[in-house]
Amino acid sequence: MDVTAHTSPYRVPTFTYAGPPEGPAYEAWREEFCRRFCQLDAETATADRIECTVEISQAGPLSFGTAHGSSGSFVRTRPLLSDGHDDLVLLTAIKGDALAVQRGRSIELRPSEMCLTSLDHIGESRLSEGGRYTALRMPRRDLMALSRNIEDKLARPLQGSAALKHFISEYFALCAGTAPALDLTVQHVMARQMMELVALLAETGGDAPSRTSGNGFGTARLQLIQTQTLENLHDCGLTIASVARRACLSPRQVQRLFEQTGSTFSEFLLEQRLLLAHRRLSAAGTRRNKISTIAFDAGFSDLSYFNRSFRKRFGMTPSEWRDDQVFA
Repeated sequence: MDVTAHTSPYRVPTFTYAGPPEGPAYEAWREEFCRRFCQLDAETATADRIECTVEISQAGPLSFGTAHGSSGSFVRTRPLLSDGHDDLVLLTAIKGDALAVQRGRSIELRPSEMCLTSLDHIGESRLSEGGRYTALRMPRRDLMALSRNIEDKLARPLQGSAALKHFISEYFALCAGTAPALDLTVQHVMARQMMELVALLAETGGDAPSRTSGNGFGTARLQLIQTQTLENLHDCGLTIASVARRACLSPRQVQRLFEQTGSTFSEFLLEQRLLLAHRRLSAAGTRRNKISTIAFDAGFSDLSYFNRSFRKRFGMTPSEWRDDQVFA
């Protein structure tokens, strides 16, 4: 039986265990990674002993875990749910296959494939022999603020684009390796960017294809309109009519394009303005700015309407959200 604790060149805590899932050495190893990630039971995967290394680092509110070895399974059991944690975890297979089990589903992940799980449900993640996978723990509330339908994507493979998933994996490695050497403010910026990428993947990586996928020209036009809208969120005079003129379309044609996505132009505009204001209220660099200034810069000319919309979308007022943030 062997238990070691060492650090990578970036001083990432690393814990290795080889032996049966019992005894003082096993309990010491389990306690170390549980304290840094979450309460889990560790078991064997395919053999009668665990052969596994776990690396854990943190960036602000996020925990970055990597598991690799020939045998290891991490289980969130019913008794452990009493700790009240409800964070979401992004699992990514890096080398070999990984297995995720939750909500009655078994998701086999091949290299680069991802899925989301939740800590408030019984679940398991398992190594294949010689495999490696990562686990990114994120606050549920913060992810739900960025993607309203994030819970619909739990315990399902995330489709998304291969390029975006690759970028998320690379950014995971960067954050996990460098965050321990950075101050708290930079860590929170990294965490925010990581959660925005995961939310984007969840929004674009659903099970059903886009309803505009059969019309390439219409999809391209819609993406152009959305891009132009995002570039002009600060413009309080931005309307469907002004957007239509810029695209050489009628307002009704623009509306039809948005209807194909199950939304409207007004809903898209409001959502993006709220997300912009939300990001700025979460940023350490704008904490001295007045809320009214942030609202106006995001395109809201009516502060009362902004406050009502923000509270409806995020469950708290702009001032409550800002006061709840942690800055260095």
